[in-house]
Amino acid sequence: RALQEELENPMNVHRWRELEGSDPATYEMIQKVKSLQKLLIAKTEEVVEKDAQIQGKEKLYVQLKNIIARQPGPEVAEQL
Repeated sequence: RALQEELENPMNVHRWRELEGSDPATYEMIQKVKSLQKLLIAKTEEVVEKDAQIQGKEKLYVQLKNIIARQPGPEVAEQL
């Protein structure tokens, strides 16, 4: 019932602002959590990009390795 009344008549729209004044340590922790979450998202995106680059390089390595395997070696040059 109380939550329903709160939704109908929101008294405290900016909850974090009141928290900032009443308990600065908790507010600072919330701000730190938000910044760490942003940092985590950025690092995760960076890891995904690096992983895609690694997979591309590995694919290129395998292709080049197969091409070199098909090339005649120095033994053929000696026979000619």
